[in-house]
Parts: sequence; structure tokens; C-alpha cells
Amino acid sequence: MTSHALNAYEKKAPAIKKWVWFEGATALKAGQALCYNSDYGTATVADGRRFSRVEVPSTTNARYFAGVVVEALAADTSRSTSKPALIEIYAPGSVCPILIAGNTVLGTGSLTFDVTATFKGVFRYEGLDGEGTADILQTVTYAADTAETCLAKLQEGPPSGGVEVVQLVDNTAFVMMVGGTSLLIGLAAGTGSPTEEILDGTIEGLRKKVEVITTAVTTNEAGIDIENNDGITLAGGALASVALGAIGDQVVFKWQGGVWRNMASVGGTES
Repeated sequence: MTSHALNAYEKKAPAIKKWVWFEGATALKAGQALCYNSDYGTATVADGRRFSRVEVPSTTNARYFAGVVVEALAADTSRSTSKPALIEIYAPGSVCPILIAGNTVLGTGSLTFDVTATFKGVFRYEGLDGEGTADILQTVTYAADTAETCLAKLQEGPPSGGVEVVQLVDNTAFVMMVGGTSLLIGLAAGTGSPTEEILDGTIEGLRKKVEVITTAVTTNEAGIDIENNDGITLAGGALASVALGAIGDQVVFKWQGGVWRNMASVGGTES
């Protein structure tokens, strides 16, 4: 029987810890998010290690948040799939330190783990709610380019899917990960709209959020095309695409019943 009772010194936060295997050779920092290696082994073989092996977050494993690192781990080039390290993580539901890259205020907002380049596993932007998103429980002043820890409550529930940051390129198709939150950094799109098509979902209830941050898309807009949808435009017709331009423009879809449903939108142009 598992007990989550707090049998410790009164200042200790309630946490749920798990032991997992880390396969990567890279160093890990305390509070860094990790995801399960959900496609481990041979696809046709039942293999429970898909939820006991963990990896640094990426666009392909972001839907399978495992937890955050309890203690830092040094880099080791000898670590591999066949020679992983046994490490401890805080699981969803825990109150624990998370690795952040931004200022925080106690009791204000939440942050979701990132999958982008040098920020893999760092909490720096707000994405969808659920596993992989944390409610802030400490005020921290962030020093630029120096990841720090912040006390937070790891949310439970459906997967948040993580966050990625996408730099748009003028008149060029961009790529977004399946599910989760894609944050677009804009530009002056002079010759045409950067576009991306949201392909069919693979899991019932999968959510997808797209938002423009920090820099607007000017002249033209970023086009989000929906391959298979059951959404309705503001004008009452079938929703085929959403164009986002201003900072804060966003849309949230949910894959339900074999179609994408438009759950919420702020700004943008529907067509």
C-alpha cells in the first residue's frame, strides 16, 4: 500500500517520489522536467519499460511528462539505453522545486515545461493545464541566463503536452509538435503568411494551443490550417483556418470524435 501522508518535519513539503531509469548522457539539474520514453523497444512487443525509462523532453515525448529531477546528476558519456542511471523524480501531485527561467510571484500563474533547444525541461512559459504544468508557490527574481529553482505544485490530470517556442520565417511553412502549446515569435511577414497545418490527432482528448508571444506578426498573419475539424467560425460557417497576428492572439483545439473542435480563441481571424 502506498501512503502519501506527510510523516516528516513540519517545513517539509508533501511530495510523491518515484525511481526511474535515465538513459541520456547529459547532465541533469534539480527541478528539471523529464518525460517517459513512451516508444521504448519494439512497437509490436508489450514493454513496461516505456513508463519506467525517462528522457530529456522533446517534441515527440512531450505528451508523457514523468516528473522533475530530485537531485542533480552529472554528465556521463557511458550512460545509454543499455546502461541507464537509476534516479529519483518528483511525480505529478508533488509540491517541489522546479527549474525556472523567468520571474515568479507566489500564488500567481503557472508554468509549463519547455522542449525548446537549451531550455529542455525548464519551466518558463505558461501552456495548457495538466501534467507538466506547475502552480507557482514562491516569489523568485530571475537572473537572465541562469536557471533557478522555485517551489511549485505539479498539476495532475490530462497531459499538458509541454511548450515549444517557434520562430516564424517570412512566407515559410513552420512545424509544430503534436499536441501541447506552440508559442510563435512573430516577424514582418512581407511576402506571405507563414503557415502550418494541424494534422489529425491520434489520441482522444488531445489538446493543441497556439499563441503569438513577444513579437507580433505584421503585414500578413500566421496561418493555422485545420485538416479535419468540427469547429464553427464566428460568422457561423465551417472553420477551415485561423490566422494569428497580434501578441496574445491564440486558439485552443481539442481532438474529439475524430475531429478538431475549436475550444477557445482570443483575437485572430477565423475563416
